[in-house]
Amino acid sequence: MTELRGIFAALTTPLDADGEAIDESGYFDHIDALIEAGVHGLVLCSGTGEYAYLTPQERRWLIEAGARHVDGRVPTIAQATELATATVVDNARAAQDAGASAVMVMPPYLEPPGPDGVFAHYAAVAGAVGIPVVMYNVPAQAAPLTPDLYRRLLAVPGLDYVKDSSGDITVLQDFLRIGGKVLCGIDAYAPYALMEGAVGMIWGAVNFMPAACARLFDLIAAGEHSAALALWDHMRPVCLWLLNNDHDVDYLTGVKAATSLSGRPMGGHRAPLQAPGPAAMRELAEAMEHLPGTQELAA
Repeated sequence: MTELRGIFAALTTPLDADGEAIDESGYFDHIDALIEAGVHGLVLCSGTGEYAYLTPQERRWLIEAGARHVDGRVPTIAQATELATATVVDNARAAQDAGASAVMVMPPYLEPPGPDGVFAHYAAVAGAVGIPVVMYNVPAQAAPLTPDLYRRLLAVPGLDYVKDSSGDITVLQDFLRIGGKVLCGIDAYAPYALMEGAVGMIWGAVNFMPAACARLFDLIAAGEHSAALALWDHMRPVCLWLLNNDHDVDYLTGVKAATSLSGRPMGGHRAPLQAPGPAAMRELAEAMEHLPGTQELAA
């Protein structure tokens, strides 16, 4: 199986100006730009890519067309999340057939089952495919993966990875202590999670600062922690702004706006998401002024 290690861009989805249709050429161009910038992998049809607001047909296209376009240049993780286990199995098999390196699955949400139901859900998906299944711990949106449940799940073949987006670094540390391969999903913890032993990040901000994110990982992997933290000083302002700002800008639209500001237009947003207003865009641009340029990263 393909090893999942490093910085994985949770791809934002380029749309037309009205947010009604996927910009197909923009999607392929964005993939190419991220790979050329040195990212270690891509998450196709990510939550940051407005997954919750896309149709099943659009989701399937993003995964199938994206995997074909990547063509093995970097590992790809395809989002397969749905409510019903049978639907997730279908999505996971389709992603595998399309060439995805792994699939990512949230626990059931909205009306979630108890721990035994979550276990059965993941075990069924892992048993249906021959690629890794990345478990996705996001308690704010779905049934949580408790330490006891996580320990049970790790015993199932194919369930070696977890993305932790709990927002609680003690939970991430619990997962690291128990075992398995942990991918951090919270921007603000990036260098600290990697220094603690996370194998990588699944990270929305990679869309607009891919070279810096890849460089951060590479420095920490080389044991150059002081240099990594110095780089993080430049990255932190925009990461913190995306997670908490005074303009009611959610993470998805913030990342899309930042990516457009970086020079790769991402178009509109899928309703009910709202575009940031002028004041928010000015503040976001100011937060991005701290980001290092290509020459600084190469130094």
